[in-house]
Amino acid sequence: MKNNDISKSLMIIIALVLTAARLFLAWTQYATVYPPLAPIDDHFMFTTAQNIVAGEWFGDYNYLTLSKHAFFAVWLAFLHIIKVPFMVGNAALWALASVVFVLAVSPMLRKNWAKLFLYAGMLYNPAIWACFSTRIYRDSIFPSLCMLFFSCIAAVGIRYKEPVRKWWPYLVGYGITFGLVYLSREDGIWVLPFAVVAFVVMTVIWICEKQPQLIRRLICLVLPFALSAGIIAGYCGMNYKHYGRFIVSDFTSKEFNAAYGALMSIEHENWHPLIAVPADVREKLYDEVPSFAFMEQALEEPILKNGYFRPALDDFQSGGFYWAVRTALQNNGYYDTPEKAKAYYETLRSEIELAVAEGRLKADKLYSSVTSPIKPEYVLPVIGEGFAGLKAAMLFEQCDPLAEHAVGSPEEIAEVENFIHQKGGTVLKAHSNEIYLPPIQLVTHTFMRVMNVVYKIGIPLMFVMALLWQVKQLIWDIHCKKLSVDGMLNIVLLGMFLMALLRCFMIAYVEVSAFNIGTYGMYLSTVYPLLIGFSFVGTLKNFEK
Repeated sequence: MKNNDISKSLMIIIALVLTAARLFLAWTQYATVYPPLAPIDDHFMFTTAQNIVAGEWFGDYNYLTLSKHAFFAVWLAFLHIIKVPFMVGNAALWALASVVFVLAVSPMLRKNWAKLFLYAGMLYNPAIWACFSTRIYRDSIFPSLCMLFFSCIAAVGIRYKEPVRKWWPYLVGYGITFGLVYLSREDGIWVLPFAVVAFVVMTVIWICEKQPQLIRRLICLVLPFALSAGIIAGYCGMNYKHYGRFIVSDFTSKEFNAAYGALMSIEHENWHPLIAVPADVREKLYDEVPSFAFMEQALEEPILKNGYFRPALDDFQSGGFYWAVRTALQNNGYYDTPEKAKAYYETLRSEIELAVAEGRLKADKLYSSVTSPIKPEYVLPVIGEGFAGLKAAMLFEQCDPLAEHAVGSPEEIAEVENFIHQKGGTVLKAHSNEIYLPPIQLVTHTFMRVMNVVYKIGIPLMFVMALLWQVKQLIWDIHCKKLSVDGMLNIVLLGMFLMALLRCFMIAYVEVSAFNIGTYGMYLSTVYPLLIGFSFVGTLKNFEK
């Protein structure tokens, strides 16, 4: 060891050992398998992946086929084809994201041991092995894709003084990953503020510092989004080829958002934060909107009502009503073809517009969204829930690695297990609802639980240290009246933390206005790695000499 550091070769060897151990931990985990219990989530992604493998893209058309941004199904099909176990494949993707993040900030870390420590800290993120990440669902890889995007943007920012040729691989990286992030969730566009702010900050700095080839540099920053557009267009092209719709999903399509937004826009007699289209509004719609009249009977179907009606509210809850509408349309033949579904939503919107224009229905304005309109009554609950989410992520709550007990017939469970090349937890402890763990799994799960405690204690402390470094660095840059190289890192870390806050409050709004399920770690899965990266890098900078 020279200069209180380790050699690069030793760093790589230890990193490879840590990676192999992490993949082994993933191999020993059980997947959460419950085919009958998540028809619009896990089971939809699973059956869609089966259809992709069978060469049928997303399968026969119905109300679910184009209901979600479903890149995860493509990923799941890919893992099946190359015969990589589901949890191992996800862990490998996260390892890649961790490597890219370390490479992104490596110019700011002088010691190899610091880079290794950061890699280990990112790699063993407890949220990646948490129970919610064992679900066969898109949030098991969404943090990896988001972190790859953030890392590539950060890498460009940190290297802003260098020639473009030094950071072009990261340009390609964020071009690809933004496309995949967008295709993974309906709210995938949430990562865009990080790129927009980075563009503005770097433009200002380049102008102030009179960097050469300014126009070329700016073009290079935005050009990768053409690559993103190409990836998204390819996905839409497959939908067009099979279903005649050049869209990512009909849930985020213009016509569905316009129609559903119009339903939510009608004036309520007794507004409730969790009911987007209450009974009194539906009664008016039945009478005044011909295309909606059949819903009076359709929404009373026992199977549909049992799935989406909430007795505690005596109504349909916001987060389920759009699925109730889509299911009712499916049951009444409106999802026989994509064109028929599209035409229905367009007709519904135009009829509501006419009823409002003629004064038969009252609305201040007609929205075009599936998200409930923002009202002052939401503010305090959202603030409370937002900080509750931040606390849950900071303390690594809900990160126990034990999967849920498999649910379904033996044949259903076996079908899923064979496709994902990973076992579900089918055996319970005696007189318990907890999955039985054989000796090897007991050891690995114990290790993961110990790591959970380490992060639960360590990250809050490291977060405070990172904040202290940020303040110290900011004071130094103000004193010197110029931006140092560490100053740019400071901006990057601030951006990561602000993105973590943004995600917490985005999810808080959806929880308060639609879901009402309580703070759920899966929806915060992208927050955990941002906090880890912020805390580790800031802490390591405190120890540099």
